[in-house]
Amino acid sequence: MVIFCVIIGIFALAVLGILLYHNQAFPEAVEIAGEMELIGKDYYFRGESSVGFIIFSGAKTDEKAYAYIAKLLHEEGHTVVIPKQLFHLSMFGTKHGMEIMAANPGIRKWILIGHSLGGMPVSRIASQQPENLFGIVFLATYASIDLSDLDIGAIRITADRDGIMNNDFMMRYDCNLPHGASNIMLQGANHQGFAAYHSTSGRDGKATISWQKQNEQTVQLILEYFCL
Repeated sequence: MVIFCVIIGIFALAVLGILLYHNQAFPEAVEIAGEMELIGKDYYFRGESSVGFIIFSGAKTDEKAYAYIAKLLHEEGHTVVIPKQLFHLSMFGTKHGMEIMAANPGIRKWILIGHSLGGMPVSRIASQQPENLFGIVFLATYASIDLSDLDIGAIRITADRDGIMNNDFMMRYDCNLPHGASNIMLQGANHQGFAAYHSTSGRDGKATISWQKQNEQTVQLILEYFCL
């Protein structure tokens, strides 16, 4: 009985450790996030345009790691929201993403950005509420649901040195992307370079450009694609 209780205790601690663990954002990103308005647990940059972005983070990644991308988009006058996710798992963020859109009626053009696991809530929201979206962006990820019938602008940006999300695997789901979606691969970029965080997996490829440069190139592609 004692041994059984010890095993259960060890298992419970292991599960708790997995749930609480997350990839820490770089100090530079944390500092930028400190400039953002905190509404509930979500990070906001309020813009003056009618365009709004929601950024869904990768699995077990500190949401603050996306603050630099948010700042670059905000500097163009747009509202940007980074939702805080339960256990840093954006796969649970579909409903909350729709709540954010409903709570900000002044935004006329919503563009969803999903990095890695963040492609899941982006796909789900697009399939459930396409009428509320202006566009979707997949960063090192794929459409997990068939969106090929949707008349929505979509761009997928990948990294040639990505060691986390296999490009051949993502290509299997190309048929799920909205018709006419654009695919662009950044040279010298890797998976975690779409944000700014310490990855403990050790599986990502070594980038030859800085995460700042990768963030900047990513935002430039997004702005150009959607003519913002």
